[in-house]
Amino acid sequence: MKMINKTKRQLELATSFWIGIGLMSIINVWKVTENKHAITYSWIMFGIAVIAVMTCTILIKIKK
Repeated sequence: MKMINKTKRQLELATSFWIGIGLMSIINVWKVTENKHAITYSWIMFGIAVIAVMTCTILIKIKK
């Protein structure tokens, strides 16, 4: 039972990390689009962050 709680906590921390990355990417895209030069890297990082958050959320739900 202790291992499950540790894994759940790690998944929650990973989710928080990727939410932060996604938020930074969106802010970066918003700042850059004011200059009409969208950076593909920011959109790629946002997509990866969304996928990682969804994966961690699914894993947390499975662990319950």
